[in-house]
Amino acid sequence: MGNHAIVVGAGIGGLLFARVLSDYFDRVTVLERDWLGDKPEARPGVPQGRHFHGLLPGGCRAMDALLPGLEDDFKAMGAVKLIVGLSTRYEMPGYDPFPRRDAGLYSYSLSRPLLELCVRRRVQAIANILWKPNSGVQRLQHAAGAVTGVVLRDGRSLPADLVIDASGRGDLTMNALDEMDYPRPRETAIGVDLRYTTALFEIPEDAAHEWDVLVTFPDTQPASKGGMMAVIEGNRWICGLAWQGEEEGPFDRESFVDFSRKLRTQTYYRAIKDATMAGPLARFLFRESCHRHFSELSSLPKGVLPVADAICRFNPVYGQGMSVAALEAEVFRQLLASGVEDLHHLASVFLQQTDQIIAGPWNMAALPDLAYPGTRGERPPHLMQALQFGAAFNELAARDSSVHKLMLEIRSLVKPYSALTSDPVLMQRIQAVMAEMAQQKMAEAAAV
Repeated sequence: MGNHAIVVGAGIGGLLFARVLSDYFDRVTVLERDWLGDKPEARPGVPQGRHFHGLLPGGCRAMDALLPGLEDDFKAMGAVKLIVGLSTRYEMPGYDPFPRRDAGLYSYSLSRPLLELCVRRRVQAIANILWKPNSGVQRLQHAAGAVTGVVLRDGRSLPADLVIDASGRGDLTMNALDEMDYPRPRETAIGVDLRYTTALFEIPEDAAHEWDVLVTFPDTQPASKGGMMAVIEGNRWICGLAWQGEEEGPFDRESFVDFSRKLRTQTYYRAIKDATMAGPLARFLFRESCHRHFSELSSLPKGVLPVADAICRFNPVYGQGMSVAALEAEVFRQLLASGVEDLHHLASVFLQQTDQIIAGPWNMAALPDLAYPGTRGERPPHLMQALQFGAAFNELAARDSSVHKLMLEIRSLVKPYSALTSDPVLMQRIQAVMAEMAQQKMAEAAAV
């Protein structure tokens, strides 16, 4: 298809797209501003690298399809296999815990640095992929309305037939649009101003728990707090605490453990109160989720394609970003395999299909986020009805194992959200539960 493709960024998205391109281009060059070592170490270019990351089953399947044997690497490096519906204890208002059932799906729990290392080693074994670490990109090079390569921060130019912008924030693509007088895409932003702190704890020998992942959901009230923790390689827990607002977060072990006591339940606190913390705390402030609607543009410069976070940055507490990037790479491979030769047309079709991938996880995260009073962003006119629908879906899933399985399949990105909305019988059942819950709420209000 082409002689040379450049991928900017060696994160999960960049690595997977480089792997796909290697089958269709003579050479693929991966440019990364960080040094790429051979140990599972957090990189400065991944500001959330030391924090909790979730690999959903849909993303895990896509990664292993693109890089056969990757799951074997996870297991060999100590990743913990998770059985969806059984391995996780979900604590949410009204369900402490939510019923645990085997959904027939699995994934792995491991640190972000280890996951990235496993993927990178597989991609590095591909002969026609060239690696250039410590190579920051200054801007995209362009001429006659097309992107023709990149300009590095040291002034050197590298020509290419196609540039994949997997740089994260997507500033390279956005700046190139400005320079070339192309319109910027419409953006949908949801400001969560989410603060979170992460710590690693050694799992005590006498730890008594029946879960490998714990998720404690907050109330939808100001200053509410949530927590997530999971078993990862090295017999450790990766523990994250998240909250909105200006409250000062933990700064050492004692304050971290004390902060965990403020969660809605005490399960988290009881797990870590006697555990030894391993290493320093990591903090992060996530300002907003952002979806750039590139597919709506009437034209995009030839020779460039934004992917992964450059298109959509998800609220990290939902653990969707890496899996969505993997699904995008899988779709990209399918389009290339279909015989599309025109790279410009390929980009247009890819961006349209990417929007379909993003729609489900975006809505699963956006609607709950918009329920919080402090969240910034335009509320849809039927937000309350949508939230009530979600609550009824949860309630029906708690009662019915088959509905629960479907809910987990959708949240795991194994099935699209349309698997729910296209089933008229299931929709009627959910609406009946909505009516039941509304009547119960009215009765409770009348009794006060």
